[in-house]
Amino acid sequence: METAFICTEELWSQGFGEAHPLRPERLKRTYELLMAYRAFDAPNSHLVPPCPASREELLLFHTPEYVDAVASLSDGEAYELARRYNFRPDETPVFPGMYETEGLKVGAALTGARLVAEGQVQVAFSFAGGMHHARPALASGFCVFNDVATAIHWLLRQGLRVAYVDIDAHHGDGVQAAFYDTDQVLTISLHQAGILFYPGTGFPDEIGTGVGYGYSINVPFLIYTSEELYLWAFRQVVPSLVRQFAPDVLVTQLGVDTHYRDPLPMLMLTTQGYVTLI
Repeated sequence: METAFICTEELWSQGFGEAHPLRPERLKRTYELLMAYRAFDAPNSHLVPPCPASREELLLFHTPEYVDAVASLSDGEAYELARRYNFRPDETPVFPGMYETEGLKVGAALTGARLVAEGQVQVAFSFAGGMHHARPALASGFCVFNDVATAIHWLLRQGLRVAYVDIDAHHGDGVQAAFYDTDQVLTISLHQAGILFYPGTGFPDEIGTGVGYGYSINVPFLIYTSEELYLWAFRQVVPSLVRQFAPDVLVTQLGVDTHYRDPLPMLMLTTQGYVTLI
């Protein structure tokens, strides 16, 4: 199985800052750990630098006004503009070079999507991505551009059906909303229940609308749900639905904040649990 790691040091050269939970150092350390494990040395493993997303590609999901606002904010913070698009110092702060850095994350997802769609690889992994909260015209939950939704839109334009599975502790609200009324994308999110927990969505009755009715699936867990119960629920729901949907491409968001040592959510997955899931 041919695998591509979509990666470049430019992805962590700038970011929200070292005091932020999503600080760039996390990406650097992930890369260094993969290097230490010699993950890129296997004959079927390829380290592929991403192509930056063009403005036209960003517009596959985001509005022109929002894309232009992110570009303007990258050149200098403007309070009113930042407030209008939900950029906040305590959540998704503005930083110099934001447009280029966050656009490169979208480019990484698109690079991976192209490689898979063209049959060059069977698996593409962008560990800088997964920005599943961003909306077409709003930053949200540490997410500026929604690389996942943009890549799925690109895949749809190639005539491909897509299944999306999200195991981040937070509900994948931005991706669900993007495809809530279509039957060409199946979205499945397993997450900590949105009762007093960001983003406050992802309840079982959110199942899609119109032709998309039944194509949005949510499995919320109460706090301290055991790994055994989480894995049981995953096995009961995900494999059979994905098989029945029969997608051309499977897109995943593999957030690791479901790990029991993450300080924000309160779920109980271990490292071995992630291995079992993936």
